[in-house]
Amino acid sequence: DRLGHEAGDAALVLTAGLLRRTFRPSDLVARLGGDEFALWLDGSDELTAAERAERLRTGLPAELAHLTAGDPRGMTSSIGIACRPGGSTEELEALIQRADEAMYEVKRAGGGQWRVSHPEARA
Repeated sequence: DRLGHEAGDAALVLTAGLLRRTFRPSDLVARLGGDEFALWLDGSDELTAAERAERLRTGLPAELAHLTAGDPRGMTSSIGIACRPGGSTEELEALIQRADEAMYEVKRAGGGQWRVSHPEARA
């Protein structure tokens, strides 16, 4: 928003490229809207998801640096992770809600990080 629509469009294209390079062809990557993406890493655990999130956290600012030249705030990512073990009966909507809540916790803390949401942590 700060840098205009052209920079925003370029950021989305570059982000999509980084997502393709970071995740397996068998993973599902979807744009939910605006600048929000969702990823489904079938068969992956929290550690694998956190490793990929860290790659994005460090890789995205470098990938987008030329778009934010002169802006000391740059562009960062706020990543929420929610995993469910095999055999879990947690509904997909609840899983997405947990990831979304974790992402907003990161945003409130200033962004540029990732956080894992655990099912038992919900009230």
